[in-house]
Amino acid sequence: MSSDPTTQYAQKIVDGEIASCSYVKLACQRHLNDLKRDDWGYVFKPELADRFFRFCKYLRHYKGEKSGERFELMEWQKFVYGNLYGWVDQDDNFRFKYSYLEVPRKNGKSFMASAIACFDSALLDREGTEVYCLATKEDQAKIVINDARNVIKHSPEVNNIFEMLVGRSTLFIKDSNRTSFIKPLASDSRNLDGLNPVTAICDELHQWRKRELWDVMEDAFGARRNWHMIAITTAGYDKTGVCYQEREHLVKILEGQIECDDKFGVIYTVDKEDFENWSEPRVWEIANPSLYQAKEIDFMHSQVQKVKQVPTRLNSFLNKQLNIWTDTDEAWLNFQDWEACRGEINIDNLIGKECYAGMDLARVSDFSACAYYFPVQDGLQKSHVICDFFLPDYEIDIRSIKDQVPYQLWADDGNLILTNGKTTNWDFLKESILQRNGQFKIKGFGYDRHFAGELVQALERENVEMRKFGMGFYSMANPTAELERQIIAQELVHEGCPILNWNISNVVVSRDPAGNMKPDKMRAKQKIDGAVACIIALGVSMRDEEKEEEKINPYEDRGLRVI
Repeated sequence: MSSDPTTQYAQKIVDGEIASCSYVKLACQRHLNDLKRDDWGYVFKPELADRFFRFCKYLRHYKGEKSGERFELMEWQKFVYGNLYGWVDQDDNFRFKYSYLEVPRKNGKSFMASAIACFDSALLDREGTEVYCLATKEDQAKIVINDARNVIKHSPEVNNIFEMLVGRSTLFIKDSNRTSFIKPLASDSRNLDGLNPVTAICDELHQWRKRELWDVMEDAFGARRNWHMIAITTAGYDKTGVCYQEREHLVKILEGQIECDDKFGVIYTVDKEDFENWSEPRVWEIANPSLYQAKEIDFMHSQVQKVKQVPTRLNSFLNKQLNIWTDTDEAWLNFQDWEACRGEINIDNLIGKECYAGMDLARVSDFSACAYYFPVQDGLQKSHVICDFFLPDYEIDIRSIKDQVPYQLWADDGNLILTNGKTTNWDFLKESILQRNGQFKIKGFGYDRHFAGELVQALERENVEMRKFGMGFYSMANPTAELERQIIAQELVHEGCPILNWNISNVVVSRDPAGNMKPDKMRAKQKIDGAVACIIALGVSMRDEEKEEEKINPYEDRGLRVI
């Protein structure tokens, strides 16, 4: 086996000595394959990688139990750094102009980025070495440079190389006449012109919603022959942004679909067949290369325990601790639990049954939803829920293409009611609700207490029992938790309406300091109207149950007896 640590690690991964996902195996196999090539202009020089390794030995940790200790590179870090600095062209310029590293939280990403920034600014050239730490916001951009500042402050062997000015976020190299530096840069910075970077470190790329800063920096490298752009990130949720685009590009390279000799990357995650085994330590080890070293196993146990206690945290765990891209940051439900509640609902069997209703209405021209919740009663061994959806039919074909939502198909299948006009048709909604009121015994109809418009007044004139319902934690927390409980326990039946399915899968919850949750419309990437209407309907039902329980007290009816 080769004596250089970069190749040693790659060989161990390929041979199965170290458990890994397929993307890590492919990245390591690529390195081994490239070592055998002699038909191109690149060469791997272990001595150049070793120069970086030796520099890292002078750096010291500045926080936690290892504060003050020298920075000891782990095997996987030597593989990453070895590729970045060991692969060069005939003039010893970096082979890999672009690099993409994706790894879960608490695996030492920030320290790795600060080591790159320190080395490049101080040792790549005598003068003019501009290193930029990039992010969408200035505060985020300063994270890497603050790490570098603290590392330098606690590392006496390299401290005299850098000049740290009070009140300035830029770190200068002392003997470069301030032409070499490390500087934070954000997309909201006032001036992005005149850059001449050698290194750009893109921190937490998954948070970049737009790629303007990426493109600006990429264009700025035009005056350099030797440069590299390094993205270091965890997995995210937005699959339309620059991060996922760069990730997909890397995957195609690793899988051999395309050739791109100037891009390096490795993704530490778990393969799809292990997604359902998220609670097993062997799976944690595959996704977290620093486990047992920089990342504590007890931390992972505690995170899994929290997920088991609060299932809505699963997506966050998969995303941040196993580096799995998910659709939302805190999905309300495991969609499989919702699917397990699907059953046949015959409307004729609900005729005359007691129910509670809730509505989430569009202010102008969007979705409106009316949900009807039937608690357990004679003829119903489980609670049932159905939901009616309404949408103005104006330019429905154009909206379907623009929103990438099959409105017309849903309407053709009878799941969506299209109303005439450009805006919400209140008269049509009123007639639909009155028709339902004739079918079912609606004991209470919940609506947003801040929305008391003509529709509510019209329904009240028709003797529909309308109930104000708040959208804050106070009103929404209990029914949200109860609906979740019923779904997980399979105590609820729904008919599998594709729109309600879509809404349920889109729900993201927010929490108050006490841990209470409610649907968060601002964070949801798609519509959740039907889910909100269901929660309101259940909430109205729970209020009536609470009133019935209060009546159990005999003194409520007959008062105290005086002897």
